[in-house]
Amino acid sequence: MRELILRLAGSDTLRKTVKYFRLHLLANWWLHCFPVVKSLPASGIRYRARRVESLGLSVEMFDKSELYSISDLPGNIRSFADLGCNVGYFTCWLCDRMNCRQMQGLMVDANAEAVEDAKWHVKANNLANVHVLHGLLGAENRGGTAGFFLHVSNVCSTAAPPDAALNKANTWKRVQVPCVNLDENWQSSFGDLPCDLLKVDIEGSEMDFFHNEPLFLQRTKAILIEWHKWRVTLAEVEAFLSEQGFVLKKILHEGNGLGTALFVRAG
Repeated sequence: MRELILRLAGSDTLRKTVKYFRLHLLANWWLHCFPVVKSLPASGIRYRARRVESLGLSVEMFDKSELYSISDLPGNIRSFADLGCNVGYFTCWLCDRMNCRQMQGLMVDANAEAVEDAKWHVKANNLANVHVLHGLLGAENRGGTAGFFLHVSNVCSTAAPPDAALNKANTWKRVQVPCVNLDENWQSSFGDLPCDLLKVDIEGSEMDFFHNEPLFLQRTKAILIEWHKWRVTLAEVEAFLSEQGFVLKKILHEGNGLGTALFVRAG
């Protein structure tokens, strides 16, 4: 079973076939009982996978280094906010590449199961100054709750209602989650500390977050954003962030449905 699961992580065709026969449910059950746990060789940072999707993501991020390059990011990052943190791999990757476990940061996700894994990564790696929050960003109902759509895959959940045609198989489930004010939580944990890097990967809610968190943008030095074309264009993101004092430094990746870009504060 372990060999099969590892093969799933490296084969797009095999993953699609397994999902088609719903064998991914069996694989996820197995991984939940017997997680794959590894350590990054340079730093000893530990990470685990309890779902097929997480295992595939870990291969792309850690084994193949296909998602990010540290050379693309600003140097000497010591504080960060990871929005849409999922299971917490980006934080593990960042601490490994920066060779630092004294990072100060917040991780936020609306998927409670993903948050549980993110907290495991914080504890397993003794990241004493990193805090994990469960909730939705960019919502106007501060202090209340808002609807969130959980997908059967933990990498596709979104605050935006899924297209009815895409939900014929009932792959989404609507839940209520608390609304999170990022700047208030940051001040509570770190006071007036600037945020060296803000990572935004919140499945189409990018502009909602930017409009509702102007104070946090003021304390931010650089933004790594995944923009989702079905909700926003890069031109819209660039126009808004330019008004906040940021310039587009580099497009890291762009595909049919989404792209990743780095913005830095001008001057």
